Amino acid sequence: MRNSFVVLIVLLFAASVSLFAQDQGEIPNVEIVIEKNRQITLPPATRTFEKVPPRPVEPIKPEITYDFKNISFTASDYNPSIRPHKLKSLAIDKLNNNYVSAGFGNYTSPYLEGYITNKRDKNKYYGAKFFHRSFGSGPVGDGNSASGNTEVSVFGKAFSRVVAVGGAIGYENRAAKFYGVFPGVTAAPIVSQSYSIINLSANVENVVAKDFNYNLTGGFSYLKDDLQSSETEISLDLKSNLKVANEKFIDLAGDYTLMNRDFSGSSRARHLFRVMPSYTFSPIENLQLKVGVTAAFQNDIIGSVKNVNLYPDVRASYQLTENIQAYAGLTGGIDRVSLHTLSRENAWLAPNALLNHTNRTFEFLGGLYGKLGSSIAFQTGLSFATLKNLYFYQNDLYQGLVTPATTNRPELFLVTYDDATRTNLFAEVAYAKTALVRIALRGDYFAYSTDKIQKAWHRPSYKLNFSGSYNIYNKIQLIADLSVQGGMKAKTMEKDNASSYFSTIADLPVATDLNLKVSYSLSEQVHLFVQTNNVLGSQYQTYLYYPVRGFQALAGFSWSF
Repeated sequence: MRNSFVVLIVLLFAASVSLFAQDQGEIPNVEIVIEKNRQITLPPATRTFEKVPPRPVEPIKPEITYDFKNISFTASDYNPSIRPHKLKSLAIDKLNNNYVSAGFGNYTSPYLEGYITNKRDKNKYYGAKFFHRSFGSGPVGDGNSASGNTEVSVFGKAFSRVVAVGGAIGYENRAAKFYGVFPGVTAAPIVSQSYSIINLSANVENVVAKDFNYNLTGGFSYLKDDLQSSETEISLDLKSNLKVANEKFIDLAGDYTLMNRDFSGSSRARHLFRVMPSYTFSPIENLQLKVGVTAAFQNDIIGSVKNVNLYPDVRASYQLTENIQAYAGLTGGIDRVSLHTLSRENAWLAPNALLNHTNRTFEFLGGLYGKLGSSIAFQTGLSFATLKNLYFYQNDLYQGLVTPATTNRPELFLVTYDDATRTNLFAEVAYAKTALVRIALRGDYFAYSTDKIQKAWHRPSYKLNFSGSYNIYNKIQLIADLSVQGGMKAKTMEKDNASSYFSTIADLPVATDLNLKVSYSLSEQVHLFVQTNNVLGSQYQTYLYYPVRGFQALAGFSWSF
């Protein structure tokens, strides 16, 4: 192998020398043959492996023994120090919780309303509100039919982790004039009437809803009018419920009211105490039952109503579909009647109007309610009630016919009572699409059957109420509401051919009232508005001989800050 390699090197060297030497001449043809014939062979290797024999077992002395012991190991708690990433606090929107609105309209009618409260506080809130709306003139004799309403109140509430305590004090004045006159008699001197009310209230309730919840409210109210009449009310009201199991509740409600009526130095104390326990549960799927009783004590003396009365209070609701429920109930009770409640309905009461609670001995109610899609809600149903000592407003006809004519007085309203049955059929539907469009419509039909009096004086046989609003680009808001009621009857007097008077029944025309309001937003805080009432200008009567004001317009602004 080595020789062949040497020969190869020599030949390559000779060839390179020859090429260098013949740099200027021709390269001759040369043939070189390289031959490799030698092979390398190695003999096989011989390997011998012998196993290592095991060593004989030798006993260990002394013998090994094992002792297992429980080892108690306690490691200290590991409290890693973690620093969470702090997010930038979000800016809180400014809260415009103060409100002022003012305006002026025809019939010499100023308007002012205000509402002021404290800023955000998780432990308390407090504030005050004010309202005034008056009319310097009216539908009859200009200033002879003036009226007004003023309210002022201060309120507050404090919260702890367990309980909330609140209270309020307020003053209210409602003023009106007796401008209704029996036709065909000498005009009566105008008499003013004013109801002044001072009220106090206190409330305590639990803050976080738990298995047991309660709400206790106490109140004091004193009312005095311009016709030597006053009434004091002291009330206590409790509402509580206890959850005993899933979908099972025990409710306990009760109230006590002491009413002391004083007229021309003569007073009478009236008591009304009611206790209303009930148990709510679900015996089968989709069915919820409320079973209870109402116990009432009262000391009124008109009619044949007992001092102690018991009434059932059973109600049921069944889920027909995911969005529709059917309900039914059988109930009853004593409905409170006082000078406070009656004067809010009718400002032209006779000075010593009779006061007596209404005994709702039996009332059945039932119907359907639910949703149609995501924007429409509806309810329809009926109720039937038997009533003892239901009150009605009746014109004091004879006081306008006394002689001589100079002693004529304006029309006042007596409060009369009678046993009656009442049937009410109703249906309502509401549509809402966010804050853009809102529409609500309700219709009621009433049928009365009286025992002694001829008709259900001044109670309508049907009512229709519509309200709607439309928001345009969050700048202009259009609001409309319409109320229609009819079928009212009143007792009146007529002359015969002999120029003597006899009682008869008067049908009050249908009362239609359309109201419109347009509000324009100058900013999020300032709004301008124009409001019109009784757009049709109809001087309808809800109480005989007392027409309402015709077309009314009010323009003003509101400011939130």
